[in-house]
Amino acid sequence: MAALYVVATPIGNLEDITIRALKVMRQADFIACEDTRKTRILTSRYHIKTRLIAYHEYNKKQAADGIVASILKDKNIALVSEAGTPLISDPGSYLVRLCVEKGIKVIPVPGPSSVLAALSASGLDTSEFTFIGFLPKKGGKRKKLLAKLKEEKRVFIIFEPGRSVEKLLFDINAIFGNIKICFAKELTKIYEFIETKDLKEILEEIKSRPELIKGEITLIIDPLSLLPDYNSFTILKF
Repeated sequence: MAALYVVATPIGNLEDITIRALKVMRQADFIACEDTRKTRILTSRYHIKTRLIAYHEYNKKQAADGIVASILKDKNIALVSEAGTPLISDPGSYLVRLCVEKGIKVIPVPGPSSVLAALSASGLDTSEFTFIGFLPKKGGKRKKLLAKLKEEKRVFIIFEPGRSVEKLLFDINAIFGNIKICFAKELTKIYEFIETKDLKEILEEIKSRPELIKGEITLIIDPLSLLPDYNSFTILKF
């Protein structure tokens, strides 16, 4: 019986691809991609000739119906995200839910994940963690969610576009104080940056290195790491 294969792909370094993932992508009838241009870079590198089809946030309902129909006609489909493991803050969850509802087998092909990569190098307590993903864009909703997260006893992980990460750090400081944060970007790439410092030091680092706020940032926040001197902390002005 045909199936949907949920295939993890590299988050940066193209060598971070599993042998199994390559095999599945080669043998699939189609590869459903969040971004066909980025996936084509990977498939070209490994001489994979499988046809790419678009599956993203703006066409997910129509495309999912077509993918399900293809699987029911005995076609194997590989689902890949823009980078990393599908369904982690991307539209793949809609397709997987639909397949499960239709009784279609869903097979995971595990591999790279920016969440786990950042956690593994953070130096924070990773015995338990909460994944949040992208916060609401509106400031009021963001602050409300952050205030709720203050009750967390575990580290939690946020994705944030670089263009707004400074404002987010200001909001975190206002609610949590000067706590420990792992700031990670460009994971597995040439300009990989992973540092765990207190919030004040992270802001100072950003001030001196504007290139750090380009691209997507993974933040791991330790809500229990409030530093004793945070009351005397003067937030930097940008």
